[in-house]
Amino acid sequence: MTGKTNLFVYGTLRRGFNHPMGQFLEEKANFLSTGYIFGLLFDLGPYPVAVCSDKHDQQIVGDIYVFTENSNLLSILDDYEGVGELLETGVTFERKQMLVRLPDGSQLDAWAYLHAGYIDHLIPIDTGDYLAYKSS
Repeated sequence: MTGKTNLFVYGTLRRGFNHPMGQFLEEKANFLSTGYIFGLLFDLGPYPVAVCSDKHDQQIVGDIYVFTENSNLLSILDDYEGVGELLETGVTFERKQMLVRLPDGSQLDAWAYLHAGYIDHLIPIDTGDYLAYKSS
């Protein structure tokens, strides 16, 4: 998809959360599908954090959005996510290209905001699905 950028969101920006930034994302980008990446998800209280994994049984469920490359959406989200900053929760996010698997078996590259620090003190979300975790 030339001229398009994909974004994978797994936390409070997913559809189903009534979050102002999630609503902004829905206005500025097009929802493509749900999907998953290989990784581990952790509960930080107000939001989750994710880290990459190469184990296929460790999956994080999320939503994929598509928007035009010339959009300023990534810049706005970088600021919102505090990319490169040490946040008050002790987390630092980085934006990384990830391979996202779709329900039909296809895959695509998408940006995702991942935790760039230690995880030994975090509470794991074993299902990898933050929306289901918060709903239960």
